[in-house]
Amino acid sequence: MNLLSTWETRRFFRLAAIYYLLFYAIFFFAMKNKVPDLPIVVMQMLGMVMIVFFSLLYERRSISKTLLIIIIFQLVCCFGLRFFNIDYFDNPLGYDPQDAMFYHRNGSHIDLSFVGFIRYLESNVGQVDDMGFNIIVYLVYSLSGDPEMGVQLLVLFNVIAVVISCYFLYKLSNLFFEKESSCFIAFFWGTELYGVYTASVGLKENFMVMFIIMAIYYIMRVHKSVLSKDLILAIIFSLPLLLFRTSVFYMLLCVLGYVVALKFPLVKRYIYVFIIFLAILAMIYAYQTIDELALQHGYSYDFLQEIADDKAKRSGSLIYALNYLASVVGPFPNLVAEELVKQNYITLYSFSSFCKVFYSFFFIYGIYGAFKNKHYELIGVFLFYLLNTVMLLFTLFAQHDRYQWPHMPFTIILAVYGLICWREERHILKWDKLYFLLAIALIVVFNYR
Repeated sequence: MNLLSTWETRRFFRLAAIYYLLFYAIFFFAMKNKVPDLPIVVMQMLGMVMIVFFSLLYERRSISKTLLIIIIFQLVCCFGLRFFNIDYFDNPLGYDPQDAMFYHRNGSHIDLSFVGFIRYLESNVGQVDDMGFNIIVYLVYSLSGDPEMGVQLLVLFNVIAVVISCYFLYKLSNLFFEKESSCFIAFFWGTELYGVYTASVGLKENFMVMFIIMAIYYIMRVHKSVLSKDLILAIIFSLPLLLFRTSVFYMLLCVLGYVVALKFPLVKRYIYVFIIFLAILAMIYAYQTIDELALQHGYSYDFLQEIADDKAKRSGSLIYALNYLASVVGPFPNLVAEELVKQNYITLYSFSSFCKVFYSFFFIYGIYGAFKNKHYELIGVFLFYLLNTVMLLFTLFAQHDRYQWPHMPFTIILAVYGLICWREERHILKWDKLYFLLAIALIVVFNYR
């Protein structure tokens, strides 16, 4: 059965799980040397089972009940994976937690006052967009009174961040869809396994994306109304991104600029001319913009280009094609992996990436529908995805869930809109069936590479 035909229903999760198991069975016998150890495989399967189980429980007509289901899911899965990390890796932060240990070491300075801690970060961290999560870790550890207890409490705050992001994603979706679709989007986002992994190992992505979703919601509200409150809140929730990922803050400003420009009737009337003009302007200033952002981190455009070229030399020229494909339909799921480091972390959340490859058909169609129907707000949502993706294409990071995470919730919104557009039109060719076969081929080739 075509998995795409069940998109935006509970059956999607059940059928996706069946296909996932079939793929895994094939890879298990065909590539035994790439199959992770049994405990990792068990955790993969448990993550998938939990999503399927909770998909039977969430309420499509009630966001409060849906959020309650998400809270239970997050608590069970996040702490479950945390205890697995302690038992299997002998480390609550998982396998080889370099970035997580960086945050943990910095946040453990709870003997310092808040002002003293900020001074410590200025002296020892340097980069402004590494300070946001360090501050959160410090505050949580201070609240617990002990870094060892704080490590566990931080998981709970991750859960809170995910639930807040789900609620605002629901409110954002309500600007475009009926309540049933918005609840589905909130549930789908709240059960993404990379979010669970992030919470369990102590990374910053859940908090960062929470602010992104809140900012985008109020930016879209600016288009709906002329209330200064929405504009102020859009800026307020964008500002924390300066402390998480500076480039994302500028992306949000671009989306806000686009929405404000739509207030002028002339821009709306000639929207495509306006977009083409912006695209040309972006190409002209691309080098200068990327170079300026890179310099803030002690790099340069040319240095980043050299890193990308070196990566391409090591991996072969096909990495460019894979990078472009991954930026649209990926990240591709690693059900199995050759390197031990990948087996021990990237396979743990592969079921969510597996689902992304399939619903990307409607994501692509949603982009087409947004432009065709001049759905201005959704074009703004797409703009944020596009800006983040351009950065990933340049650095060859499009295959990484971590770097796609800022725009991932908006791909779900566009995919739901794509389904609506798909149902409203007649199709001579069954593009969804052709894409379904292509998705299967991509997953097989990627895991066999």
